[in-house]
Amino acid sequence: MGFLCALLFWQTPLQAGTTPPQEWDSFIALALSADTPQAFAEVETRLKQIRQSGKDWDPDNVRLIWSLARLVTFYRAQPDLAKAETYQIQVLKLLETRFGLSSLQLVIPLGDWAAIQLAQGRLAESRQSLERALTIVEETVGTTHLLAVRPLEQLAAIFLAQNNPSEASRLHQRIADIQGQALMMETPGDAIVLAREAKRHLQEGDETLAASLFQQSKETLMESSGPYHSARVDVLTHLAQIVHDEGDYAQEVELLKSALAISENMRGTNHPDLLPLLKKLAIGYQEMGKPSQSRPIVARLLSLVGEMYGTDHKKMAETLLAMADNLRLEKQPDPAVDYYNRAMAIFRHQDAAPELVRALMGLARSQRMQGKTAAAIHNHGEALEILAKTSAENHPDLLAARRYLAELVAEQAAKQQATPTRLPSLEQQWQTLQGRVLTLGGIREVVKKPVIPIPFVQQPLKNGGYPVPLVP
Repeated sequence: MGFLCALLFWQTPLQAGTTPPQEWDSFIALALSADTPQAFAEVETRLKQIRQSGKDWDPDNVRLIWSLARLVTFYRAQPDLAKAETYQIQVLKLLETRFGLSSLQLVIPLGDWAAIQLAQGRLAESRQSLERALTIVEETVGTTHLLAVRPLEQLAAIFLAQNNPSEASRLHQRIADIQGQALMMETPGDAIVLAREAKRHLQEGDETLAASLFQQSKETLMESSGPYHSARVDVLTHLAQIVHDEGDYAQEVELLKSALAISENMRGTNHPDLLPLLKKLAIGYQEMGKPSQSRPIVARLLSLVGEMYGTDHKKMAETLLAMADNLRLEKQPDPAVDYYNRAMAIFRHQDAAPELVRALMGLARSQRMQGKTAAAIHNHGEALEILAKTSAENHPDLLAARRYLAELVAEQAAKQQATPTRLPSLEQQWQTLQGRVLTLGGIREVVKKPVIPIPFVQQPLKNGGYPVPLVP
């Protein structure tokens, strides 16, 4: 069952001891960090270069398989189903070479391949892939295992597309029976399978059923494995996401704190896997209206991100931005402005428009708190220009940004009207006049000495006026 648990999270017991061959390092690094179409194009280019150089596939390198799976996900979303299928077939080949033709490792990838085939209208081939996946499950772990649910659901969808509702209904009933039995599971491995099933329902928008399955998984893990089982981190994190969507931020924070404690117990306090949990926990405290509790977590994030990625990485800028937001919410605009400016410098270099907009808006709000309305108008105006180029005319963010800029402009106008005009002093007026006079042609021949103004007499004249200073 431990091997099955590793399968379900795309990990294997051999993962920790696997060292990727040197020639695949660059490809894997690019693939696992790619998050834009341009980045994925670089990944594909690098893969072609490696293959053209004659390098063989390495079926023992699990990270290589993950990297190919990322390409599949990207091209399915484009959608470029032909490319997605090419890479999905390669994923299956590597898995077959590593684990054999009847391994449970093939079940989920076969389902993904069937989905691609179905999207291309190849119903017969899709059904064949799913039947193979279902056969592997039934022969390996039995007919009532939760791994059978996904292929059964996909098969039911094919039967409906083929106008065979009775067969689809039969499969749906079988699915219901399997899920009912799953609630009685008592081993850690089965609880992980239950959690994976809950994830799928969460992705499909059925949060009620997902929450029920996650809760059952959590309780099962507590009873069978104790509070520090690694799988509980994933279960607690997904439960936290569900209660977050329901607006229960206090419960979300408690779940995330539990997940963080487990991760720290297993991995130490400086492991990269802690970063997502720390970020979610910091945001959770912010949403609870407790920035003072969020700030030390963000400070810890800054330290970890700096050690792992350096001071110029986008992740560092995102963390600086989180710290700036915390300080602004705590009514500390001066340090907030510094953090916003540091984040903006990185975002400009990275050409990260959405994050730059957020930083500019946060900076403008902090400057408004400082009383620097003119500077706030400048920065919020820049954010508005970027939004106008990247958003629809009626987008809520764009409309809100325009309203806020109007507030700033009105505030600045009111401030200018309320400030009386300060007349220059007599000495300032005379120095200005003297400078203008001395620029006239020939005046230097007449004026031999510095011209000194005669000061005003302190007492008024009898007629109520004041004397005018005379120039000798």
